[in-house]
Amino acid sequence: MRTRHLSGFAGAVLIALLAFIAIAHSQQQSNDASKQSKSALDATTTTTTSDCPEADSLRNNVQQLRGEVQRLKTKVAQLEKDRLATSLQEQLEHEQEIGERLQLHLIEIAEKEVPLLARMDQINQLLRPEAMDRVLAGVGSVHPEDVRDETRKSLTSERFRIQAQLELFRQDRMRTQASLATTDAAIQRLKQKLLEALSK
Repeated sequence: MRTRHLSGFAGAVLIALLAFIAIAHSQQQSNDASKQSKSALDATTTTTTSDCPEADSLRNNVQQLRGEVQRLKTKVAQLEKDRLATSLQEQLEHEQEIGERLQLHLIEIAEKEVPLLARMDQINQLLRPEAMDRVLAGVGSVHPEDVRDETRKSLTSERFRIQAQLELFRQDRMRTQASLATTDAAIQRLKQKLLEALSK
């Protein structure tokens, strides 16, 4: 009975030992296979990197793209220069139009002043005593002094109105001349900027 028990125990130990050896052998084979697979992958990667026929083509494409980018930058710079020149030209033309309108307004003021100044001289002449006597000599009236006073009041009132109108024209002319001076200065600045933009 005891011999059978020992034999059973020895068999179990033997089976466990054989199983352990089998597992160890399987793990060893798995590690070897993993190392071989990694070596093969490294070799493939090295071969692909060194012997890839598309590498040169890719490098050429990169160089071409860089050239295209540089050409685009140059074109954009030229367009920006043209845009700036066009903008300055438009501003210059606008200021020149303003200057022309201001000059025309000054001419209009002068044309309106001429008849008023002429009438002012005429009134000043009529208000002189001797001129007043000549005017009243041809007027039949029993009260010549009343006619004289009435005529003097009428002429004096008209002169005041003309003086007020001439003062308004004078103020308008001063404002217009100041605006014209500002516009002329702006025109000169824009001309200088335009020349600088075109010479770059």
